Amino acid sequence: MMKLDSPWSGPFNLENTSIITGLPLAGRFRNLFREKRWCYAGIVSPDIFFGAAVVHLGYAASGFCFAFDRETGKMEEFTKVCLPTGRIRYDRHPETGICRYTGRNARIEFSGNLTAYKQIRADLPGLGADIEFSGSGFAPMHFPMDMGGGKTAFTTKAAGPAASGSIRLGSKTIHLDPETSFTLYDWTHGAYHRQTFWNWACGAGRAKDNTDPSAAPMVGFNFSRGVYEGDRLENTLWIDGIPEPVGRMDYAYDAANPMAPWQVSSEDGRIDLKFHPEGIRRADDNFFLLASRFIQPCGRFDGDIRTLSGRHLTLENAGGVVEEHYAKW
Repeated sequence: MMKLDSPWSGPFNLENTSIITGLPLAGRFRNLFREKRWCYAGIVSPDIFFGAAVVHLGYAASGFCFAFDRETGKMEEFTKVCLPTGRIRYDRHPETGICRYTGRNARIEFSGNLTAYKQIRADLPGLGADIEFSGSGFAPMHFPMDMGGGKTAFTTKAAGPAASGSIRLGSKTIHLDPETSFTLYDWTHGAYHRQTFWNWACGAGRAKDNTDPSAAPMVGFNFSRGVYEGDRLENTLWIDGIPEPVGRMDYAYDAANPMAPWQVSSEDGRIDLKFHPEGIRRADDNFFLLASRFIQPCGRFDGDIRTLSGRHLTLENAGGVVEEHYAKW
């Protein structure tokens, strides 16, 4: 296993993430139960929220996809849990690796190169997508994480690359304008504790620059609480594709009423955002040895951001998601 001391931005220049995580280790059956991998991409636009993922937990796998029509309020979802044999391909490279779920009359696939053009393809009952997002001029962030107890994880995050293509929701096709459609990307591989809880907020949109009224910088952000809370944090703000770190985050929300506004703020006062839900995905699955409980509203962020250089930015109607997730895996 290779030890890395800090996150870095730009191209992923290692053969694969097993070099960092130590997973898989030849001949160790227990890694079948330790290794977790997922690739998620979301699209935020004025017309639609879209998300798709391929998940490989070693002993089980799943593919899911959703689309929320912001005009009609219609939410369409597809979720399938299966044994990974023959259904899942998940290459251990966050930029060029292929991640794919295939099932009966169903397919979700991520391919391409994150630093150039990445493709998202979905062909599902009632749902479809043919999307391309550009990583040109955008610096993703790579995070090696010491989870404690001998466990290590690695995640690559990006929030803000422009997206183009189309999304099919029932009989309706929505075309994405790259000027107003943005990508949220999460690629993760590692070993996690038996029970894990986190909050997550991710979004992107144009901002008002209060220090330069003529500017409209592209802002993306990825903030979490609970899962990566050691000496290293994954919290990142992107300004026109350039990342900068953000400190620890606080979340204020009503878990019993998740469609009420959420407050997402940083302890250092640089981030002060209010999230307004429009639609929601949720699940509460308990299989005794395994469990997953989550609420994930999609909607819009408003509020203020201060950069490390002192710029004061204001977000209005920036699309994104928030999440509460408990996993026993």
